[in-house]
Amino acid sequence: MHDAFKVYTVIEKLPHKIESIFAQGDKLYVGTFYGALLVYSVREPLGKDEAISVTLMETLKTFSKKAIEQIDIIKAVGVLVTLSDNYVNLHDLESFALRTQLGKTKGANLFSVFSKIEFQDGSVPQVITRLAVAVRKKIIVFSWQDSEFMDTKEYSIPDRVRTMEWVGTQNLCMGFDNEYALMDCKTSALTTLFSPSSASNQGAIGSTLESTLNTLNSFSSIATGGLMGFGSKPGKPLITRLPNDEILLGKEHSSISVGIDGTPKRKNGIEWSGTPEELGYSYPYAVAILARHIEIRNIETRALVQSADLPHARLLTQGKLLYIASHSEVWRLIPYSFPQQIDELVQKEEYQEAISLINQIDPVLLDENVDTLGRIKKLYAHHLFRTHQYEEALGLFLELDVPAVDVIALYPAVISGHLPPKDKESGAITSATLTETDSNSLNAKNTPPIIMSTKELEEAVGCLIRFLADKRQKIQKSIQKLQQNNDSFSYNHQDQEKEIEAKLHVLEIVDTALLKSYMMTNERLVGSLLRVTNHCNLEETESLLLKHKKYKELVDFYRGKGQHRKALELLKSIHTTTGEMQGVLPTVHYLQRLGADHFNLILEFGTWILESDPVVAMKIFIDDEPEIDTLPRYKVISYLERLSLDLCAMYLEHVIHELADQTSEFHNTLVVSYLSQVQRDSASGNEEAVKNTRVKLLQFLDKSKFYKAERILSRLPLDGCFEERAILLSRIGQHDQALNIYVRKLHNFQAAEEYCIKNFDSNNPTKNVYFMLLEVYLIPPKGEKPMLEPALDILTRHGNHIDPAAVLRLLPAGTRVDQLYKFFEKSIRESNKTKHMNMIVKNLLKAERLQTQEQLTFYRSRRVKITEDRMCPKCNKRIGNSVFAVFPDGVVVHYSCKETMAAIGHWRTG
Repeated sequence: MHDAFKVYTVIEKLPHKIESIFAQGDKLYVGTFYGALLVYSVREPLGKDEAISVTLMETLKTFSKKAIEQIDIIKAVGVLVTLSDNYVNLHDLESFALRTQLGKTKGANLFSVFSKIEFQDGSVPQVITRLAVAVRKKIIVFSWQDSEFMDTKEYSIPDRVRTMEWVGTQNLCMGFDNEYALMDCKTSALTTLFSPSSASNQGAIGSTLESTLNTLNSFSSIATGGLMGFGSKPGKPLITRLPNDEILLGKEHSSISVGIDGTPKRKNGIEWSGTPEELGYSYPYAVAILARHIEIRNIETRALVQSADLPHARLLTQGKLLYIASHSEVWRLIPYSFPQQIDELVQKEEYQEAISLINQIDPVLLDENVDTLGRIKKLYAHHLFRTHQYEEALGLFLELDVPAVDVIALYPAVISGHLPPKDKESGAITSATLTETDSNSLNAKNTPPIIMSTKELEEAVGCLIRFLADKRQKIQKSIQKLQQNNDSFSYNHQDQEKEIEAKLHVLEIVDTALLKSYMMTNERLVGSLLRVTNHCNLEETESLLLKHKKYKELVDFYRGKGQHRKALELLKSIHTTTGEMQGVLPTVHYLQRLGADHFNLILEFGTWILESDPVVAMKIFIDDEPEIDTLPRYKVISYLERLSLDLCAMYLEHVIHELADQTSEFHNTLVVSYLSQVQRDSASGNEEAVKNTRVKLLQFLDKSKFYKAERILSRLPLDGCFEERAILLSRIGQHDQALNIYVRKLHNFQAAEEYCIKNFDSNNPTKNVYFMLLEVYLIPPKGEKPMLEPALDILTRHGNHIDPAAVLRLLPAGTRVDQLYKFFEKSIRESNKTKHMNMIVKNLLKAERLQTQEQLTFYRSRRVKITEDRMCPKCNKRIGNSVFAVFPDGVVVHYSCKETMAAIGHWRTG
C-alpha cells in the first residue's frame, strides 16, 4: 500500500442532510434532503503544505420543494440537471433559475448524462449530449447537438432501473434488482449481461442475446472466488464508467469490467474486503465506499492501494475531482503527484504497482526526475530474483534485454566464477546501459549475497539456461550483422572491430555460464553445446570437464577450439582406461577429420597407433571421410614405406582400386611393393604369403595400364617371376620374348595361345603374334628340337590368321601333308570367303555410283527462265539481272530474300 490520495475534510457538521453532490471545475454542488442547493467555490492547494479551501458561495433554500436526489451538468447547453420530486429539471447554470421541467420524466428515479465530441460528416467536430432518464419501466433519452435540442426517444424495459451509466454515446448500461443489461439506443436491442437465473430472466427481457448471456454467466468463476454472490440474495447494483468505453459492474463484494460489446475486458475482477455501497473511479483507481471505510484499488492489478476511515460515507463523485460525503460531512481526496506515488512505491519495493501505475497514466504527467519504466522493471526483476522468484525474474530480464553479464553476476561463484569480483556483487546492476543513478540506488540497499539452497539454485540455474540460450542467439545474430556490414563505406571499421570484440567477450561469458549450468542440471546437454561452434572459456572449460572426467566432451571442445594437439595428447593418455574413450579408435576417428592442414600432426600421433593396432590405424588414411581425400598421397606413401611394406601396399590398393587414382608413380610403387613382399616372404619361407602376393601382382600387372613396364623389368629377379616378366614384355611390345617365356620357361602352351588371342591385331600384320608363336615352336635354340605338335595345334585353331606361304617356309621339310589338311582347308575357305565378300562390296559400290550419276543428271537438267516480267514473290520487285535463288518447288526469289522465304516454308534453295 501507499498514499495515493490526501484526505481533506472540506465541509463538516452541515446542518442540512446531504442527499447528492456534484463537482465541476472549481465548483462543488451539494443537494440536501430539504430541497436546498448549496454552491461552493473550491480553491485547489498551490503547494504541498497548503490545504484545500472551500467557500460557500450561494445557498438556494427554495431551489426545490423536495430532496435533490441527483445533480449533474450539461455544459454544452449551459444547464444544471437535477432530479427532485420524481422529475428531472433543467436550471440555468449561472442563475440557477428553472428553465424547464421535463414533463415526460414524471415518476423518474434516476438519470445519466453523457457528452462527447464526435466528428460529423467525417470532419466537422460537434458536441453530442444525451440525457437518459429512468421512469418506471421505460427509459427516455433526450439528445442535444452542440447547444440545440435534437429529439426525444422512449424505450421499454422489463423492470425498474436502480442504476445506469452511458457506455459511449449509443449504449446504456442498466442495473436492475437481479441483473445488468446493455441497451443499444440505435436498435433498441437489450442484452442481458448476467443474472442469477438466466432462463427466467431471458424470458422476461424478450430480445436478450442468448450467446452473450451464456458467455457472461461464466463470470462467477473469474478471479479468486469469482464474482461471489451473483447467484445469491440480490444486492445493490453498481455501475461505474471507466475510460475507453469500459464500465465497472459490481454485485456483493466483487466488481468486473465490461466493454461496449458486453464482454469482459480484463482477465480478473476486483475483490473488495466487503460489499461496496457505492463505486467510483478516479484516474487510475477504483474507489469503493464500504460499511466502515473506503477502499482505493488499482484497476489493473486489483491490489489495495489505500484505505481511509470516513465515518458514515455514502456518496461520491466520479472522475478527477473526487468528493465523498456522509449525511453531514464532505471530504475531498486530492491525489499525490504521480512522481511522488511512484517514488514511494519504489522505496517500498512495490515495483509491480509502480509499473502498473506508469503503464496506466499519461507520460506527460511524469517529470524528468521520476524513475523510468525500464529502470523500475529492472529493480522489480532484481527484487523477484532476491525473493527466489527466478522464472519471473529471468523472464523480465529477458524482456528488458538486460545484459547477460549482469544477470550471470547474480549467481554464486559456481556459475559466475569467471567474472571479475566487481561484477559479482549480488543484486548490483553493472551494465553500462543503466544510468549512474540506477546503480547508486541499487547499491545503496547494500544487499547481502543471495543465499540459495541446493534446490533453489537448481531452479535458478534452470531458468538461467533459457535466458542464456536466448541471449546467445541474439548476440550471435548481432555479430553476424556487424560482420556483414564490413564492406560498407559508411561504417567505421575500427569501431566495428572493437564492437565485435566486445560482443565476442560477452559471448564467451554467456557460453561458459551455459556450460556450467548444464553441468549442474543436465549433463547430457554438455556435449550438444561443445560439439557446435561455441565460445566457452578455454581454461575454465578444460578444468571443469577434467574435474568431472568428461573426456569425450573435452575432446569435442578441443576440436572446436582448434586445440588438436591437446585433444590428441588427452586421447593418448586415456586410451588404456575403460569406457567409451578406451582403445585407439577414438584417436583414429579424430585424426580422420583433421585434413591436410594438420598432416604433420596426423603422422606424429598416427605412429603410436600404427605400432599398436596397424589394421585399425590404417583407417586414418583409407576410410570414407572427405578430409582423408585431401591428404597428400605422396607423403602418406613415403611415411608408410618407412613403417611397413604391407601398410604401404594396403594404402596404395585403396588409392588405386577404390579412388581410381591413375598416377603412374603410385602404380609403379604398388608393383615394387608387391615384389618386395614376395622377396621378403620367400626369404622367410612363407610360401602361402608368396603365393597370395603373386596372385595380386599378376592381376594388377594384367589390368593396370598406368605403370611403367620398363622401370619394373629391371627389378625382376633373373631366375624367377617369369609370368610377371612375360606380362611386362608384352606391355613394351616384346611379344616374341614373352611367348618364349611361356613356351621355354613355363612350358605353358595354353597360356601362350591365350596370349596370342589377347594380343592379336589384324591391322598390324608385321606384329602377327600367332606367327611369332610358330617361330618359337619351330625355330628352337641350338641343341633343341622343333615343337611340331603344338605348332600344328596353333595352325589348326588359328591358321586363318597366318599367311600360308610363310607357314610353308617355316615348317620342317619332314612335315607330312595330311598333318596340314585342316590348316589348308581353313585357309582356303577363309580365302574364298574374303574373295566373295570383296566381290559383293564391289558390286554394291558400283550400283551406288550409278544411282549417284542418275541423280546428278536429273539436277543438271532442271532450269528456270528469267524474263523481264519475272517478279520476286517476297519483295514484289523484278528479278532482272539481280542474283537470284531457286527453291526446290521452282519458286525464284532475290538472293537477299531467300532467308525470309525459307523461314516461312521454302526451307531449301535449289
